[in-house]
Amino acid sequence: MTVSPFDPAQLHAFETALSERRRELNLESQRLADTFAGVQSSRSDGSADGAHDAEASSLRAEWSRMSGFQGEAVQELAAIDRALQRIVDGSYGLCVRGGERIPQGRLEIKPAADLCIMCAEKAAPRRR
Repeated sequence: MTVSPFDPAQLHAFETALSERRRELNLESQRLADTFAGVQSSRSDGSADGAHDAEASSLRAEWSRMSGFQGEAVQELAAIDRALQRIVDGSYGLCVRGGERIPQGRLEIKPAADLCIMCAEKAAPRRR
């Protein structure tokens, strides 16, 4: 069994931070969904014909931007869920690739981090 390098109080603090970020992302996702609905309504209200409507390009750009934000939120939520699961299974704070300890400072900045600094640097070109 893998044992987290953090004591229960530290794990609780990380769990709290992760849960709060998850809540923020869920709220933001709901706001985006509401905005998506508004943009979609604007695009399909019958007054925009795309080729001749000056707003069509703007609406497409906004739709694309919101889609990107939504995709990022989905990825971050998945990372948070994986981190919360690592807290439960006792492996939080250990690199999922090499098993090394992830520095506490890194986790304070990015609590869902699953790689130590060395592995994250190696993976950086693939994650961009």
